This record gives sequence, structure tokens and C-alpha cells, in this order.
Amino acid sequence: MSNAAHRRDQDDLRLLRESVRTLLERAGGAARARKIRDEDGVRDSPVMLELAKAGVFGAVVPEEAGGLGMGLSAAGIIAEEVGRVIAPEPVVASVGLAIGLLRRLCPEHALLAETLAGTTVLATAWQERDVKGLSNTLSCRFENSALTGTKSWVAGVTAASAILVVAEADGGPALALIEPCGKGVSIDKRRQSDGSIMAELHLSEAPAELLAKGPVVNAALAAAVSDTTALTAAELVGVSAKALEITLDYTKTREQFDKPIGSFQVIQHRAVDMHIMQQLAEASVRDALGLMDAAEAPRLRARQASRAKARACTTARKITREAIQLHGAIGYTDELDIGLYLNRALVLSAWLGDDVYHRRLWLRARNAEEAAR
Repeated sequence: MSNAAHRRDQDDLRLLRESVRTLLERAGGAARARKIRDEDGVRDSPVMLELAKAGVFGAVVPEEAGGLGMGLSAAGIIAEEVGRVIAPEPVVASVGLAIGLLRRLCPEHALLAETLAGTTVLATAWQERDVKGLSNTLSCRFENSALTGTKSWVAGVTAASAILVVAEADGGPALALIEPCGKGVSIDKRRQSDGSIMAELHLSEAPAELLAKGPVVNAALAAAVSDTTALTAAELVGVSAKALEITLDYTKTREQFDKPIGSFQVIQHRAVDMHIMQQLAEASVRDALGLMDAAEAPRLRARQASRAKARACTTARKITREAIQLHGAIGYTDELDIGLYLNRALVLSAWLGDDVYHRRLWLRARNAEEAAR
């Protein structure tokens, strides 16, 4: 890429960041997240429509399919800004999972255009649980244009107007579409520490539209999960960046012994450590997203996603916990926003696997690559 082209790309990314940041701050920032949490979740959010008008949901979608074609690096910038204001809308889940599946499996279906326009908001149900936790097999079945089974850890159902479901069918895995309030659909909503909802989906011969079937579904799902994992890492980068910013501002105003605590050397050293961790995580995640844009091999993309998530989880948890301490532990009181950032960091760190899980995946992938040489 020429220097001129690189500068154009960087200018486009800067304008995208400014646009998304302005939109989310105008919508209410962290105060809106608190309000929606207290009202028990997102419903018919106008912010999703505003984001759609700004082209947010089409960032990764090729231009020929109605998107911007800017890649995961652009989507990562959007995710960072979502994290900075702890926006309650399922932006990352929509861009990474729902749109990730549709653009790979059925790009000509009207559902993709509706999702990009924000008129349809999709949740994605692909995981199941067994007695040991996450199940490696699918028990949910698609037969006679209906779904029967249970799906676990479904994010974004409170905002969803439709749900994508991965199930087993004759001939292999299938991707199907159901209505959240349709016949045979029961949703068990479970509140997380940040106030968001993670749901269990119970299906009993629920009418469903088949969107795709066969081995291509597994391949598309693996790619979409890798994308979403990396974008969640970017969202964690945004969470930790804003938490650090809030904390540094606080240390400049809180006084002890007639001096701002930020003037004490021990506080300065801790702040520098947090800043370095944040910069390393930011650089690591952005680099991983760029490499994923350039790579086609699924194993390489999955390895980069794990690298990004592991680094971002460790950093976000460390910074938000340090932030509570530098607030004199009063950050745990619900009046202060820093507690919201701690809870969001904990929830996002757990979703799609924490740092320990992804380091294990990364090492396993590296060892497999070395053994294949």
C-alpha cells in the first residue's frame, strides 16, 4: 500500500471514530447505560437506527453486499467507542455474529439489508450446555421447518426482533430464523452483573425459516466467532481506556493531606503502569484485527482473535480493579460510573472465553503449527 493510500485509510478511520463517538455521546453516554440498566434492558433502541444510518453495521460487509467494506480494523474502532460509553446495544454481537453469518451464508437475503439498515435487530443462538458446561455437540434439531431444543448464553435478546439459530438438521448443521415471540419459543432471561441480559432459549417445534445448511454453516460460524472474539477485545480496550481516563481525572481532584492524591509518587507510579498496560492492549488488539483482515486461513484468524482477547481481558480487569482502589474503594457505590466499567469488564471478559481460555487456545494452535512443519 502506498503512503498516500495509507493516509487516506487512516483519515477514513479517524472520521469513523469521530462520527461514532459523537453519536454515542449525544445519545447520553454512560448515563444512558445506567438508565437502561435500571429499566431492565434495551428495547426498541433508537440508537441502533442512528448507528445503522452512520454505516456502523456495514463496516465489515463488502460494498457489493451493501456495506462499507472497511474491514475488521474499522469495526474494532466502532467497538472501542461502544466500550467507552458502555453502550447497552448489542453492536458487537450484531456486527460480528449476526451480520458475520449472513454476509457469509446468504448475502442476497433481504435480512442482511434490513439488519444493515437497523430495521431488524438480530440475536444469535449457537451455543448449548451440558453437564460439564459448554457442549461440543448440537442437540437442537431443525426438522419439518421447525426447531426443537435449548440454546444457551444468547446475548442481545431484549433488543432483538428476530433470532438466528444454529441447529442440527439432516445433512449437517443449519442456520434458521425464528421470531422471539413466536409459537413454541420461550426465553429465560438472566441478568448479569452489568445489568445486561444473557438468555436461555427453549424451543418446542418453533416455526423457523431455513437460511443455510451443510458444512458451510460450521465454517461461517467459526469465522464469525473469531471476528466477534476480536471485536469484544476491542470493546474491552474502550472500556479500560475510559476507566483509566475517569480515574486519572479523579486523582487530580480528590485531596488528602491538603494535596491531590495524584501528586503522590506511589499513585503516579500506579497510573503509569495502568497507562502502559492500556497502550500495549490497544496496540495488540489493533494489530490482531489488521492481521485478521489480511489473513484467510481460519486457524490463523482464530489464533489472532485469541491473542487479542487474552490481552484485552487481562488489561481491562487489572485497570478497572486498580481504578476502584484509586477511588478509595468508593467506586463500588452505585453513584459512581467507575463501578459500571468494572462490571462491564467482568462480563465482556467472560463472554466467548476469558484470558486463561484464550491463552490455552493460542498455545494449542501454535504447537499444532510447529508440529505441522
